[in-house]
Amino acid sequence: MRKFSIAAAAMIALALLPCTGIGAATADFKDVPDTSPYFAYIHDLKTLGIVDGIAEGIYGPKQTLTRAQFAKFVSVAFQLKDQGGTAPFQDIRDHWAAAYIRAAYQAGIVSGTSGTTFSPNEPVKREEASAMVWRYAKKQGLAPGSALKFNDKPDTWALEGISGIIAHGWYGSDVTQDSGVWSYRPQDAMTREEAAALIDLSIKEVPGSLSAADVPGLSLGLYDPLESFKLMTSRVNMYIATDHPAYFGSDAKRMARTSTAPGNIVYHTKYDITSVLFYSYFFTKIELEKSKMFASADGKSYQEIQVKTYPVGNPSADWQQYATEASSLPAGMRYLKIVLNGAAKSWSPQLSRVSINRSTASVDVKSTRNAESLQVELSSATPGARIYYRKDNSPALQLYTKPFQLTGYSVLETYALKDGMDPSPIRKYTFNASNKIQVDRFGQMISANFPGKVTTEQQLEADAKADASYYGALTPPSNRDRYGGLAGSAAKYGLQKKGFFAIQQMGSRKVMTTPEGNLFFSLGVNGLTANETYTMVKGREELFESIPSIQEEYKTAYKGTDNFSFYLANKYRKTGVVPTEHAIYSEAAGRIKKWGFNSAGGFSPDKYGNESNLPYVRMLPLSSMSWAKIDGISLFDIFAPDAAAKLDAAFAKAVKPSKDDPMLIGYFIDNEYDYHKFYSHVPKLKASKAAIKGHWVKRLKDKYQDIDKFNSNWATSFESFEDLKEAELPIETSQAWRDMDAFFRYYLDTFYGTVSRLYRKYDSNHLLLGDRWLTTPFYNEKFRSVMAEVEGKYVDVISINYYSYMIEPDLLEDVYTKSGGKPILISEFGYSTTEQGLESLLPNGAVNQSERGLRYRNYVEGVASMDYIVGAHVFNYVDQAGLGRYWQGVWGEHYNSGLVNVADRPYKEYLKGIMATNYDIYKVILGERPKFYYNFSQK
Repeated sequence: MRKFSIAAAAMIALALLPCTGIGAATADFKDVPDTSPYFAYIHDLKTLGIVDGIAEGIYGPKQTLTRAQFAKFVSVAFQLKDQGGTAPFQDIRDHWAAAYIRAAYQAGIVSGTSGTTFSPNEPVKREEASAMVWRYAKKQGLAPGSALKFNDKPDTWALEGISGIIAHGWYGSDVTQDSGVWSYRPQDAMTREEAAALIDLSIKEVPGSLSAADVPGLSLGLYDPLESFKLMTSRVNMYIATDHPAYFGSDAKRMARTSTAPGNIVYHTKYDITSVLFYSYFFTKIELEKSKMFASADGKSYQEIQVKTYPVGNPSADWQQYATEASSLPAGMRYLKIVLNGAAKSWSPQLSRVSINRSTASVDVKSTRNAESLQVELSSATPGARIYYRKDNSPALQLYTKPFQLTGYSVLETYALKDGMDPSPIRKYTFNASNKIQVDRFGQMISANFPGKVTTEQQLEADAKADASYYGALTPPSNRDRYGGLAGSAAKYGLQKKGFFAIQQMGSRKVMTTPEGNLFFSLGVNGLTANETYTMVKGREELFESIPSIQEEYKTAYKGTDNFSFYLANKYRKTGVVPTEHAIYSEAAGRIKKWGFNSAGGFSPDKYGNESNLPYVRMLPLSSMSWAKIDGISLFDIFAPDAAAKLDAAFAKAVKPSKDDPMLIGYFIDNEYDYHKFYSHVPKLKASKAAIKGHWVKRLKDKYQDIDKFNSNWATSFESFEDLKEAELPIETSQAWRDMDAFFRYYLDTFYGTVSRLYRKYDSNHLLLGDRWLTTPFYNEKFRSVMAEVEGKYVDVISINYYSYMIEPDLLEDVYTKSGGKPILISEFGYSTTEQGLESLLPNGAVNQSERGLRYRNYVEGVASMDYIVGAHVFNYVDQAGLGRYWQGVWGEHYNSGLVNVADRPYKEYLKGIMATNYDIYKVILGERPKFYYNFSQK
């Protein structure tokens, strides 16, 4: 048996609420917890008025029944009437149960203990009670079961009755079977809870029995605790699970599927089904796949019923209970089908209990915001239901009478109850009525009003159709090879087919070529992922209008428990599904190809790289190597103990498996090292924490040999070289600067040389694409020169994250020349506006999305016109979260950097400009049309 009512309802003291009429009759007995296997039977019988307690709020489940008490039970349950006259039993005169005993006697279902005595106050034996029930059932036409074997054989006169009871399943957990032998304990006195099971189950089958239709205020209905299949018409792919009841609220029996294929159960009623409530447990470590509900008038043609599914209570051992309800089914429905889904595991979900026409509909909430508060209105789909609520875990519930105001951040718990029906599940809602809100429920900034701002869920639903029309109408150039290169250019320009992406000379120009040898300019988009849309919500709840619960369908829009993606939430509102990382990548890959891009840039999930016919890049795994990190500066400590061996092992695992993938362009070493901080930070390091400092001291010792000589050149007063390891070294003399210059060059040579050698050990096919320089050291000639000279010896391409209002050819030319003629890939660039309340990548870079498009055109066509640029990757696919990307906390970047916004709406004016350039990129490179240029200084 399972919990009939919600455990939380007990916690908030449902029984203490004011209640009259039938509602009072349905209140639970204090000594019958909802974990009792007899709870539902006792609940049913009290609701129907068949049983009452032995005292106020006390049922006495373990107490035995007298013969008179049981005679009353069967007389009321089977609606037997005293026809008058006398009975032969002298001992029932003036007995309180005389009328019930006479009615049962007249119906032929009881006899006395002798010809003149009934012994009304004697305990009723289990076999006597069973015989009484069976005699009436047999009179009503029910067939007996076959003879059974018992380890405690009943009296001969009771054998048929007990066999019939067992055959029809009219018993609780008091009856057991072992290897075909039954234990019924026929001579034992029947307890009040055992009698409840016998009576409640029998009246559901015996014609003429008392039912909800006979009690004013009660409706016809069904409650199935799912201990067996007997109340169902059919089932598919379902079995009764009995393991780990503690995970399921002490529910010892649930329905689960035998395989990952959908499973279903079907009910057929003799009355119209108007409402349904069922409870399920879902494993929280896998994606939630909701169950579905279908109804039919004839059992042949089913229609899906719209349902509400929401969490109930708190998780237990990675299992969360959910309620699924439908409150207004179409007229005439007599068949109900519940379908369980779950592709990941057959054992999740597990169906716990089903209620038809018995439960009050849960509470719906409508809120209206005004200047200082929220007005909250509560309702239930069940007419006449009373609604109760409490705020912020207050000890007492309130009866809802009219809309009320909320201020600040509040948690509201609600349930509804109609007389004669079971209480609804408790629903929990959170409201932010504070004046601190910065982000609306769609993840958009409150401060910004702009065309296309989403205000309703229906607008997002409509976007799905609009998207199909928009993307379907885009027609990228057809003269591309399968990699996005210029088809036929290999033969036309004498370029070689090398089987992988390569760097070749085409006249005066360095070019990248596809595996087929065709000219390829890498037009890439960084971040084909939702990763930058997650924002930290934990501890900042008042800043967000609404944050969906992690227990609901938005669970997979969370990263951990503290960070949430409104972008993924909007995708769910738009399509009904929270997309996986794989789905986001696949959709993005298809979209950017429509926009004329041909590469997945950095920070895209490279494990899907070769699935979408989209060339992609990988990142060497250096950023994950904590042993090589240095506090306070982004550098790789190549002098850390066993660094080369560790890199070797990592590359063997990460690089070697993809060495033959033709879709892979190549590898970036890492991203945005702080080379511009080398001179200011490295001298301050301690050798005990950073190997690079110890290695530098060793080189200084090898050079100077004598500490006095070192002190003389550096204007210091150290007593030994050992003292240098933990001390800050002042870079003040000209010799100190020269030594620092030498060590910086030596560091770069060691780092790039080691990485290149080990990388090419495992992959000689793909390009080594550099380490995505920051713009800051790129602008500093001192750093730029050394970085270009040293890195140029080891990589195939120099990559630069180059954010600029305009192209500076002299700086790029300097890198190309000093690197020994290595081509350059712009690995990040971009422009933004503040129209939607986000920050701009470059202040005042663009006023609107059209200007973003103009900026893009100037930039990409400008670099594509240079003989040594082989690609440009824009940052990035989707806007960053409005209050900052999650891993940077409250200070996270929040740029309008995307091609689409948080509502997954494409920036169409921006993309117009992008497509104008991308579609013509090879014409620009080959000089077939002049490069585009818009002069922003003359606006």
